[in-house]
Amino acid sequence: MPDLTQTRRIGALVPATNPVVEPDFYRVVPPEITVHFERMWNGAWGTQPDTPADSGHRLSMSSAEANEVEWALFGFDVGKMNDDVARGASALSNIGPDVLVYACTSGTWHKGYMAYDQSMAKLMEEASGVESITAVSSCIAAMRHMGSRKLSIAGPYRNYHLRNRLKPLMEEAGFEVLSADGAPWMENSMNPREIDMDPPQAIVDFAAEVAQADADTIFLPGTAWRALDAAEELEQRLGKTVITVNQATIWAALRHLGWTEPIDGFGSLLRNLA
Repeated sequence: MPDLTQTRRIGALVPATNPVVEPDFYRVVPPEITVHFERMWNGAWGTQPDTPADSGHRLSMSSAEANEVEWALFGFDVGKMNDDVARGASALSNIGPDVLVYACTSGTWHKGYMAYDQSMAKLMEEASGVESITAVSSCIAAMRHMGSRKLSIAGPYRNYHLRNRLKPLMEEAGFEVLSADGAPWMENSMNPREIDMDPPQAIVDFAAEVAQADADTIFLPGTAWRALDAAEELEQRLGKTVITVNQATIWAALRHLGWTEPIDGFGSLLRNLA
């Protein structure tokens, strides 16, 4: 076990509508390391008129209209959320974290290119003085570590955005994306809270259905999706590497702290921390 001579701390920014990131971190991160969270405001949810002053939500938007609007991909106001990043990172800096994490995938891949993702990490570092990583960069690092080359993406997003935003970003990172499929219920959903209601077994079944035979890696984005609990079974069923965003973000944060002991039960990535 690593010789941690002092308490090590991970600070994480999480979307205000996300109830999954925190329990995932608490279950996986060893007790020798503490994790501390700050929520990023992403607009009021649940009482939106068609043109709210407080939020980007429109409950009456059709699926076709949503395909042309960035924030509709998530069901929350991503611009408002990213405007809150510097404040959140600065607040977390007061506890003296060893690394900061942007624990949201869609908030940095929605532009469709890596430079925007990298700009969020830079913004966090400038606001806090602490080295910072994003969920997206963590997933890319994890895939490279595991030797991934050909990906099948399955996520709680619209097909339009997965195929026209996330797919180009992953190709820019050097991977071949064989498929990118969103959960069917998401095509007409505008509620970010529906993502965390998808049970892990449904995630396993959906990902197994859309995974391409030639893919060596199944990528499950969506920090509010309960995919961490699907990773182990999905790997055993398909015989392929499974990278989920919360799994990869935890892996990257632990490696930054020098933790090398394997962690079982959440897929092969966390057994490969060394």
